[in-house]
Amino acid sequence: MDLQTILTRLFANAGSVGIEGVFQFVFSPGQAFWSEVKAASRTQAGRHPSPDVTIEVAERDFLGIMGGMANVEELFASGRLKIGGNMGLATMLPQIIDHARNGGAKAEKVDMKTRYPTPARFSERVSASLPVQRVIERRPRSEVSVSEFRSRYLPHGIPLVISDALQDWPLFKLSREESLVHFAELQGITRHGDYVKKTFSADRDFRSTSMADFIASLDRPAQKGADGAPPAYMGNNILPAQLMKQIKYPPYFAPSLFIPPRIWIGPKGTLTPLHRDDTDNLFAQVWGQKSFILAAPHHREALGTWSTSPEGGLDGCEVNPDAPDYGRFPAARDVPFLRVTLEAGDLLFLPEGWFHQVESISTSLSVNFWVNSGRGW
Repeated sequence: MDLQTILTRLFANAGSVGIEGVFQFVFSPGQAFWSEVKAASRTQAGRHPSPDVTIEVAERDFLGIMGGMANVEELFASGRLKIGGNMGLATMLPQIIDHARNGGAKAEKVDMKTRYPTPARFSERVSASLPVQRVIERRPRSEVSVSEFRSRYLPHGIPLVISDALQDWPLFKLSREESLVHFAELQGITRHGDYVKKTFSADRDFRSTSMADFIASLDRPAQKGADGAPPAYMGNNILPAQLMKQIKYPPYFAPSLFIPPRIWIGPKGTLTPLHRDDTDNLFAQVWGQKSFILAAPHHREALGTWSTSPEGGLDGCEVNPDAPDYGRFPAARDVPFLRVTLEAGDLLFLPEGWFHQVESISTSLSVNFWVNSGRGW
């Protein structure tokens, strides 16, 4: 199958997931195609005069992506795939590829700027049935066996901080200067501007950034913008394959259940507002400190929860736990917010459905593992 046909099929129904724009693909100096994505998409050979996104990738790597043998994020992180233009739109490419590879059926269009009502979850019934939790337990790794974790914390969705959990991670033992050797030639996507107010939105200011350069820049004092925006943040990037030998998968879940781990790097002051994920999460703090504010799943309505799609999945909140607007959300007065600080070496079990706000207290590097545990499905 030729490249133009593959791209035509790739973007055929991409507009049905709320994506519009022109994607330019450059496979070699003499081989380029562009796809205009809207209600009726089209693909043509050549160079578009004003593409929204430009993607440079070798034909072999692109065919590997489409054949399920390569990951677009991993290729980007390793520098084998280059992206220019609207990075916010470019971040939707993995979703477009998954949609096409899973059949590409045309679906009801999702407006990326709409906040949809949030469906209830099984985890809400579980947390509502348990005694009110007001603190997050902290225990050393040596005292938490895998069997106890799976019988006591996992089935009930109870958060837990496991201390001294990263002692066997080479990355944890390296100084920041030593680690820069391993970050050479790697790249990530950084968030700029007021990304907090645009949580989960493709309108955020995303930029392609060298990982080594970004880490080196963390020694400079973080500067907030004139509008009070937080400092730049390399958040939720896939952990590059070159760094996999520097970490260890936590033993509490079967290896086959793990989603490829993600890396988060930033200075003091980076903030991810209150939200919840759709899978269990193991969050490892490698450098520095991060503060977490948690709320149990069954407080969904009290927190003014909204979703990015009618089916839910990524759920944000209107309530700011640091400054709740009780006039708009009076029920938030009854929400116990749990606060915990992760120190370097800590591992947080964050069960599916638990709301959490995360802020860097100092220069920070974290790795998290989302897990398809199937709990409650």
